[in-house]
Amino acid sequence: MKLFTYLAFLVTLMATNLSNAQVVVTYEQLSSATSKAKFKDFTYVTSLGDTLKVGDKVKFGNPSNANNSFVYIQEGNGIMSPAIHASIKSQGWESEIVNLRIIGSKRIGYSISVVGKTETGMSRYYYDYEKALSVGEIVSNVMTREMAITKLKESKDLLDLDMMTLEEYEAIKKELTPIIMNKS
Repeated sequence: MKLFTYLAFLVTLMATNLSNAQVVVTYEQLSSATSKAKFKDFTYVTSLGDTLKVGDKVKFGNPSNANNSFVYIQEGNGIMSPAIHASIKSQGWESEIVNLRIIGSKRIGYSISVVGKTETGMSRYYYDYEKALSVGEIVSNVMTREMAITKLKESKDLLDLDMMTLEEYEAIKKELTPIIMNKS
């Protein structure tokens, strides 16, 4: 009887640990998915390698249309009123992630939809993370190859102007070379 109780306890403990394990969903997995997975709580690894989870903050970049509003970031209350495109006042805002959802269909493909807090807290931001990222409406913490090249060129200019030492330049070059050479 004691053995049975002990085994039941172990099975319960293992099931609890497995159910509390954080699921990780990557951009690559979503891009090639043939069916919609349903996870209640998961971490998402973006196309640039950033990780997103509930509670993280996402920084808004620049609006991507001529009307100074965001195309892929919308604001709404999620109940009755239709969502409107977020305005330029949201530029630079760090929105806390409230929920991550997998959206889409087999025909159009799948992506991550983020629900984030607004400045007032009275409504929510809704956005397709990857699309907003691709047009600069979301600012990533990951340095791209182009960003690294730009930073290295700026550092070289500073070195040429005697505003930076050779040692400082070499340190920056050493840090950026793996990113530029796609070996990071």
